[in-house]
Amino acid sequence: MSNHDGSYMLNEVLTLLEKEQIFEQIGREKTVVLVKAIVGMSYAHDCNIGEILEDIGERLGFCRCCGTVTWELEDGYCDKCR
Repeated sequence: MSNHDGSYMLNEVLTLLEKEQIFEQIGREKTVVLVKAIVGMSYAHDCNIGEILEDIGERLGFCRCCGTVTWELEDGYCDKCR
């Protein structure tokens, strides 16, 4: 069973960081590292990548299924996951 509450909390954290323009301030490379670290930590807490990256993943260039970094997304999913 997935930790839905934890997943959506992380989604809210990412959304807050975006709202406060943190990703713009730190740049693309550090944004990728930060988001990957957050998603990586979530595995130890049984969180769900799809819920963490829901809506925001596409804006940040992350597939909400596999976490691949790409701007080639459709409805949040990369070619492989569609």
